[in-house]
Amino acid sequence: MLIQPFSLYLVSPELSLLVMALVVMAVDLFVKSRRVIAGVALVGLLISAGFTISLALTHTGTQKAFSNMLIVDTYSLFFKVIFLVIAAVMALTSYEYVGKYIKATGEFYALLLFSTVGMMFMASTTELITIYIALELTSIPLYVMAGMLRHDERSAEAAVKYVLLGAMSSAILLYGFALLYGLTGTTDLAGIAASFSKIAQGNMVVIVANILILAGFGFKISAVPFHMWAPDIYEGSPTPATAFFSVGSKAAGFAALIRVFMFGGLNAVDVSTSVIAFSIVAVLTMTLGNLVAAVQSNVKRMMAYSSIAQAGYILVGFIGSFATNRPEGNSSVLFFILVYVITNLGAFAGIIALANLTGGERIEDFRGLWQRSPALSLGTALCLLSLAGIPPMAGFWSKVFLFSAAWSLGQSWLVIVALLNSVVSLVYYGRIIKVMFFDKPVKEDRLVPTMGLSTALLLTTVALIVITFVAQVFLNVASPAASILLAR
Repeated sequence: MLIQPFSLYLVSPELSLLVMALVVMAVDLFVKSRRVIAGVALVGLLISAGFTISLALTHTGTQKAFSNMLIVDTYSLFFKVIFLVIAAVMALTSYEYVGKYIKATGEFYALLLFSTVGMMFMASTTELITIYIALELTSIPLYVMAGMLRHDERSAEAAVKYVLLGAMSSAILLYGFALLYGLTGTTDLAGIAASFSKIAQGNMVVIVANILILAGFGFKISAVPFHMWAPDIYEGSPTPATAFFSVGSKAAGFAALIRVFMFGGLNAVDVSTSVIAFSIVAVLTMTLGNLVAAVQSNVKRMMAYSSIAQAGYILVGFIGSFATNRPEGNSSVLFFILVYVITNLGAFAGIIALANLTGGERIEDFRGLWQRSPALSLGTALCLLSLAGIPPMAGFWSKVFLFSAAWSLGQSWLVIVALLNSVVSLVYYGRIIKVMFFDKPVKEDRLVPTMGLSTALLLTTVALIVITFVAQVFLNVASPAASILLAR
């Protein structure tokens, strides 16, 4: 098959980032300067962002390439921007930490870029085998990143657990894909959706396939009962890698999950049974995540369970769209993911800064941080308030849009459960803020974060403030991306 130049242009964001990841590895062989290696990685992200913006400006509607396996539409472009933002912020926040604790600078940044390439492919493919390959390209670098603290037993344990559980989830997902292929005779999502018009309601193969696919992606989004990897791996991994797992892996998992279920038309057969199964998962995810987070003393484990709870909220909006085949729920989901990514990155920037300066990762290590580093504590607190959904922060509007959409789509009982869980989340987010601002400091000294961390925290905080005042604008941007999934 002859590859057309236009097809290469459509894949240019991923291709350019892949090339720059290889360049990072080559530079690391000859140049041991951490600044140069991190700079090359950032340049690679900027080049990929340039191609992504070019595609967004020059192409409207849907463009396909490589036998319809690659798709460029507003949905994929929306997520590509998110993934590039995640990687860029991680490059800034990890700079000092990598030099202090990891040492393997080239490997860390190359793995970061390789995983980002996989995430971008997860959002921009409509073929099951390609989605699976993209999932593995995303996951394998993450397994390595989890174990990069080579002299820490917890890091080695985290890597082993991540590999074993990741392999299990991949097998479950692949089994679900195999059932769809056996039933429809195609791995193309549009073809699968067309085939469902000929399949009778109540077909158990479809129901089982839906549950298996949810289980496979449930590992990536850390939904209960597929969450067992998150707490130990979050705690044992290098903190920048933990931050990357919490936003990158989750956003990529939801990007692929929503694409498969909505674009693949998996709600065409016996949707009520699947909705019940998904609703049970959402309720368990929200409730367990919030209740267990409230009793944690290690801040990384707390953020792990917080991440689990956030996945439950996102599932509420997705279920609304899945049950009704309307885009409003997924529109609010995309906006929620955007706000969650920015907010969580900002919160982790504060956690990484504290770890760099003091080596502490426990909630009590935040005592009196306001007196030791006012700017750091203020930025971290704003991000935590947004995660808690305190008005008028961006996180408040993301929950308002999400819960309103789900309510209007007939998921009122799920919204009530989500609201009750949001109240519970105030306990553990508020505890960190209370410790920072009202407790006596651990030491009477001044803490000054590095330039990279200060920049990352400033950018995420400013972004949250901007989104707070123009939330409706960002929701309007997300709406076409969600609607295009229904146009097969």
